Amino acid sequence: MLPWPWDTVAEAHTEARNTRLWADAPADDATLDVLLEAASDQVHRFAPAVGVDTVGDPLPVPPRYKLATIYQARELQAAAVRDGDVIGVGDYGLRARPLVDSVKQLLRPQRGRPGVG
Repeated sequence: MLPWPWDTVAEAHTEARNTRLWADAPADDATLDVLLEAASDQVHRFAPAVGVDTVGDPLPVPPRYKLATIYQARELQAAAVRDGDVIGVGDYGLRARPLVDSVKQLLRPQRGRPGVG
């Protein structure tokens, strides 16, 4: 599914590595691809659909979707190195990593309560 939400794989790598958002992004392209692709898939499935303009062309992907993808890829990388949080029995273990709350808020911000503010 990569490069969504980017135009190219190179753009995804550049944005992930050359920002302060993920200073310790993997130097290995293959590892970065796997993390960004998995995160992109999770974000794509959770985020509201990107609409189309009056001609029927897709609207640009919001910048917050890219930010959410980088945040989720960071979480996936961190999940791979954590110890002590594996759920399982015997030789079988599971380390589930759903979208973190900060990523969910980027994709589906909570609405304020009516009449407040």
